[in-house]
This record gives sequence, C-alpha cells and structure tokens, in this order.
Amino acid sequence: MTAFSHRPDPVVRLVDDDQSVLKALGTYLDVAGFRVAAYDSAARFLNEDDFSVPGCLVLDVRMPRMTGIELQHEMKVRGIDLPIIFLSAHGDIAMAVDAVKAGAKTFLVKPPKLDELAETIAEAIEENVERRAKVRDWLELRADFEKLTPAEKAVAGMIVKGLTNAVIAEALGMAERTVKAHRASVYEKLDVENAVELADFLHELDDYRKELESK
Repeated sequence: MTAFSHRPDPVVRLVDDDQSVLKALGTYLDVAGFRVAAYDSAARFLNEDDFSVPGCLVLDVRMPRMTGIELQHEMKVRGIDLPIIFLSAHGDIAMAVDAVKAGAKTFLVKPPKLDELAETIAEAIEENVERRAKVRDWLELRADFEKLTPAEKAVAGMIVKGLTNAVIAEALGMAERTVKAHRASVYEKLDVENAVELADFLHELDDYRKELESK
C-alpha cells in the first residue's frame, strides 16, 4: 500500500506516524475505491512519493522530526500542489485552523467520521485534477504566446483594441506593411483567424492566470 505504479489514477497519500491509523484508514479507503499510498513519516513522503500523480494528502498534525505543519511549509517551498486534509486531535484544533488559513483544504478531528473523510477526499481530488488541467491549458496558451516577438506582442495588443494597420503603424513607428506582416504572423503562431479570435485567446490566457494566482 505504500508504493504505487505510474498509472495516472489519482492517489490519496496518508502520512501519519501511527501505523494503526495508516492501516485502518488505508484499508477503509482501499475498500471505498481510492488508490492509496501510506507513509509513516513526512521524510518518507517527500523522498518516495511521485508528486506528478494527482490526488490529495491526508496528514497528521503532530509527528516526530517533521510535523504536519512543517511538511505543509516544505511542500509550498517545493511547489507541491496536493490539497491537504489535516487530521488533528482536539488539542491541536487551533493549530489545524492556522494550517487551513495557510492553504490547507480543511481539517478533521481524530478519529474522523469515515463517510465525511471519503467525501472530503473526493472533493480534494476533483479540485486537484481540475487545477492541474487548468495549469496545463494555461502553460500551453502561454507557450504559444511566447512564440511571438516583442514587436508582434505589441501589434497583437493593438489589434484587439480594434485599431487599423495604419493607426498601429503610426503608434509603433513602423511601416504599415510591417504591421500587416506582424498581424499575419501573430494569427499563424496563435492559430487564430481574426481579431475576435485573437481577443478570445488573450482573454482566456489572462483569465487562467488570474484564476491560478487567486488560489
């Protein structure tokens, strides 16, 4: 249960120093249809997990050597985007609340209600899969946009404002035929047919950026 293949199916990572907790939760989640990887320390999780596989992390707050809170911070440093569901004893609730404020999805009190845990995990996995899809889409759009030269980017910005080639040429201090050439190149590189489709491309690129930055 600690290792998993390179199938693309999402994985629920369990990190807890209590082997009985790992076994009980792992068995329940496995029967519930989740793919599970269990780790008895934060270090093992960081060293052994394949973070390219989507999913989520069910994490104990208090652990020796590296606590769940410290692991959350380390994941941020490393750019690991797995949603975190903290499990906390009653005495750790204030700490868990702070962890949620720092970006964790939520926290559940130990021992968690299994149906609530399964529902929360399903939501976290869906969020992670959707976010990663949006990141891929945004990276593809940005990669296409970065094919443009600085001059082509400047022309593109004016095209979407509805300016004519003549006005763009005067504003940028270039010949009108140069603007026409840049316009054609922009359309070809971004695989758009006209100014409306170009505007849609740039709006989509900016919308993705804003949405990802807000989370």
